[in-house]
Amino acid sequence: MNEEIITHLKRLTCLAGLNEENLNKLAELDKKRRLYKNEILFEEGDRIGALFLVSEGKIKLFKSSSEGRELIIRVIGNGELCGCESLFKDGRYLMSAVAEDGAEVIVLSAERFKEVFVSELGPAGLNLLESLSNCIRQLVGLIDDLAFKDVEMRILNKLYELTNEPQMSDTVNIQLTHQDIASMVGTVREVVSRTMSRLKRKGVVVNSTVRGFRVDKQRLEQLLLQRYSYIKIG
Repeated sequence: MNEEIITHLKRLTCLAGLNEENLNKLAELDKKRRLYKNEILFEEGDRIGALFLVSEGKIKLFKSSSEGRELIIRVIGNGELCGCESLFKDGRYLMSAVAEDGAEVIVLSAERFKEVFVSELGPAGLNLLESLSNCIRQLVGLIDDLAFKDVEMRILNKLYELTNEPQMSDTVNIQLTHQDIASMVGTVREVVSRTMSRLKRKGVVVNSTVRGFRVDKQRLEQLLLQRYSYIKIG
C-alpha cells in the first residue's frame, strides 16, 4: 500500500523535491478513503486534520452563504490536492468539499505533512508558506464577499477591518476616499457615496470629508450585530 501511495505522492508538484525518507514519512500515516456521490469530505470552518489527494473521480470545492446559496470555487480531479489552503496559517478549511460522483482520495496526515515541510524548508520557508496562505485567505474572502454580500455589507466589513485595532479610540479617522473604498469592495464610487450617506444617517460615519472620514466603532459594531446577527464581533 505504501508504494502505491508514494507513487501518487510523487506526482504532486509540491512534493517533487522531497527525498525518499520524507516521502516514506508522509506515506506511513496515509490511507485511502472511498466516497459515495455527494458525500461530504470536509466542511468550511472545520479544523484541518487531513489533506486529500484525489486518486479517482472528482471533488467539488465550494462555499455556501448563510441562506444556503452555493458558489463553486473549483472542481478537482485525479492527482490534485485539496485542504491545504490555510494549513500553515489559520488551521481551518476555507471551503467545503464534496464528491461529485463516486471518488477515492488518499488521506494525508496534516500534522505529518506540516512537519515534513518545516524540516525541508526551515523557519524562513514556513514564514513564506504562512504569507502565501494569508494571501489565499484574503482572495477567497473577497470572492465570498462579491458572491454573497450586498454592497453595504461589504463596506461595513471593510470599515470593521480597518478599525479593528485594540489601541484605536472609539472614533477612528480613515484617510481613504470613496473611490478607494469602491476599489476595495468591488463596486463604483457613486454606489459607495450613496451607501456612506446612509451610514452617516445611521451614525456609523462621522465628520466625512473629500479625503477621508471618521468611523464610530461602537455604532459600527451595533449595526453589524443588529442587521447581520450571524457576524462574530471580536
